[in-house]
Amino acid sequence: MSTDVCHLVIGPRKHGVVEYAVSVHEALAAEGVGHRRVLLDTPWSPLPSDLSACGLVHLHVTDRLFGTSPAQASKHLLSVVEAVGRPVSVTLHDLPQPSDGSSMNARVDFYRTAVDAAAGVVVSSEHEAGLLKRHVAPEAVPEVVPLMIGSRVQHPMSPMPAVPTVGVLGFLYPGKGHIETLRAMAGLPPTVGFLALGAPSPGHDDLVDELRSVAAESGRSCEVTGYLDDDEMRERMRGVTVPVAYHRHMSASGSINTWIAQGRRPLVPQSDYIDELDRRSPGVVTIHGNDDESLQSAIYAAVEDSSTTWLDPSVEPVPSPSDVANAYAEVLARWRR
Repeated sequence: MSTDVCHLVIGPRKHGVVEYAVSVHEALAAEGVGHRRVLLDTPWSPLPSDLSACGLVHLHVTDRLFGTSPAQASKHLLSVVEAVGRPVSVTLHDLPQPSDGSSMNARVDFYRTAVDAAAGVVVSSEHEAGLLKRHVAPEAVPEVVPLMIGSRVQHPMSPMPAVPTVGVLGFLYPGKGHIETLRAMAGLPPTVGFLALGAPSPGHDDLVDELRSVAAESGRSCEVTGYLDDDEMRERMRGVTVPVAYHRHMSASGSINTWIAQGRRPLVPQSDYIDELDRRSPGVVTIHGNDDESLQSAIYAAVEDSSTTWLDPSVEPVPSPSDVANAYAEVLARWRR
């Protein structure tokens, strides 16, 4: 019987879920766990023949990686599972929730398909486990393996830049919090700039024009960096005066963890997921109310004293890559058996 575990990573390399899937495999390798990895650009790319040596194939799944619609994504996912011909387990990302609006029901159908096809399911927060059971599969018993926080950069606090900025990290798309953050800056001096670290998601280039238009109303600078490589991103993140993550419907957040790994303590709105993160790793975020007025107050306070946006040296964020690797190794070995 085949005993290997293989990680089949599907999608463009710059996609956050794909990057995370690769980082999980790298963390496993760093712990000496010899799982295989196969990278495919699309779900319809030919599968390598050596997957037949795997006792279990693991996928990181979100509907947007498998198709332009949830229905198309379901067809592609089932095609992959059939072509693999081995037991498949999944990590589900970006679980459907009511804030999805009219697309929610179709997204629920896709995630139901993924659960039914899987030998085991991982989610990245207790909040996501609740979404899964409430909206997708009441009988599901997912394993919760929180998103890893990369090794914290132990650099001293950077000095206040000559031109202060409020920054949002990640792809631009509706609901991510870019425009809300910029509008919350309305009462700040125009010398405080707005910085979007990342590029627009496909189909959302219009958001760049909207941001620049709103910034121009108050004479404020607005920079959208576009894609940055790892070194450029780290440098720009450390130069931001106030890091903000104002996504009010998040169920797990790689962007927040990326800020934390750079020694930053971002401003975040209170939610079930943020409460869970704060319990698990106290002191890594600054929590404010879940409304625009609270965001505005938090930004003003952080501009006044930017030392609050840096992690205290005594804080050790969890889970580490090693923690996550060990959790995945145990779960996948159990499902492989």
